[in-house]
Amino acid sequence: MSVEADAAKHFGGFSFVLESASYPLTLVPSLLAVSMVVDGSEKLEALELAADVLDARLWELRGRAYRGALDSIGYPMVDAFELVEALGVEGLENVLSYAESIIEGRKGQSEGIPWEVKVFADLLGWEKDPGELDPETLAYTIIISFTASFNKALNKTANAP
Repeated sequence: MSVEADAAKHFGGFSFVLESASYPLTLVPSLLAVSMVVDGSEKLEALELAADVLDARLWELRGRAYRGALDSIGYPMVDAFELVEALGVEGLENVLSYAESIIEGRKGQSEGIPWEVKVFADLLGWEKDPGELDPETLAYTIIISFTASFNKALNKTANAP
């Protein structure tokens, strides 16, 4: 899916206007949590909005470390719903915020890797330890790995009886 500037999305009586950098990746875990407790069209609306936010932010955050990130991960062991269950919404928000802040230059390299990132990598079965990666590659590895996990959740939902 692609997101066009000023494309309005509606969910639960609220309107979201997806513009460049409008919503951070940290909105996605909350939308996943909502989709876990609603059914029918509301579930699909929450997942569609989450996918749109994810697509828009990935397009904005891509960079040169992308290839190194792809080499650091394997097929995700868990889906995004399982990440929310294991890390909680706040824990997953911390992981995604950490990645965004590195890519956008808001996080220094001297700061340690949060424990949530280490658990995230372990849950997803990364090929490399987060400490082995330079900060930019680590940030892209988080985002690509989360995207794969998100897609796994969408496939699981689409194939549910």
